[in-house]
Amino acid sequence: VTDSRYFTQAEMETKFKLIPYRNGDELKDIIKTTLVRDGASRVGFEEETISLGFYNRVFSQLGVELKPADGLLKDMRMVKTPGEVEKIKLAVKIAEDALTETLNFVKPGRSEEEICAALEYEIRKRGGNLAFETIVGSGPRSAIVHGRPSERKLQEGDFLLIDYGARVNGYNSDITRTYCIGDPTEEMAKVYETVLKAQTEAKKAAKAGVIGSSLHEVAASIIGEAGYGEFFGHGLGHSLGMDTHDGPGLSPKNSDPIPAGAVITIEPGIYLPGKFGVRIEDDCYFCENGIEVLTNLDRELKIL
Repeated sequence: VTDSRYFTQAEMETKFKLIPYRNGDELKDIIKTTLVRDGASRVGFEEETISLGFYNRVFSQLGVELKPADGLLKDMRMVKTPGEVEKIKLAVKIAEDALTETLNFVKPGRSEEEICAALEYEIRKRGGNLAFETIVGSGPRSAIVHGRPSERKLQEGDFLLIDYGARVNGYNSDITRTYCIGDPTEEMAKVYETVLKAQTEAKKAAKAGVIGSSLHEVAASIIGEAGYGEFFGHGLGHSLGMDTHDGPGLSPKNSDPIPAGAVITIEPGIYLPGKFGVRIEDDCYFCENGIEVLTNLDRELKIL
């Protein structure tokens, strides 16, 4: 069911039977008629994606019992088919080729916004779209976990954190790398090596059946033992697929086992306010006996 803005595109891209509508009341009536015809009385919907206004105009007037179904759908989508994994691999390749080319552009004096624009151009040039709004942070701004690019220019001695992804054929990649502009200080090198160790050990412990919170704790304990526990405040990773956050992952609150076939990020980080931040993120396919790491960019500290 779609309106004139998307009808032609839907005809080209799907094999579904299409039903046009002109306004909200017509949409409500079309859905209501369909539910009555099918004898539906309890209907699942995605409450995390339906706005309150749309709910009030359409969903609340359907005359059925509505049940949130976000968790059900995300659980189903966590297990990827081989074909889905191949699509994610293609999204990874396009993203990694784009960043490899963009690194030739990076030097002191370039702004975060310029680097972001160059990277996004390289993704689009290769046939990808953006998986999410690109994160670029340098110097003290690399300590902002989800920092948006600014006009700040790179300086010698900065960390440069780039978190980005490509969306290809409906599937996403999600990659983070942290680089150093010039030589790092002793503290910067220690923090980087701590994050890398936390990620390496978490990947060694990762396999289908592991409890999400347990794998988070593998990385968190290493960061804590190094004295930076309070500066790692997010979960170790999230499910990845049609959405960049496509289901439960490696949250300290997730007490469920990770199913075979899930693609989940592993991305520990340390963020020192006013100083710098480091995050290293890979996309990992969970198998019975371990993981297949889908990302290939170097993880050792790279000096630009």
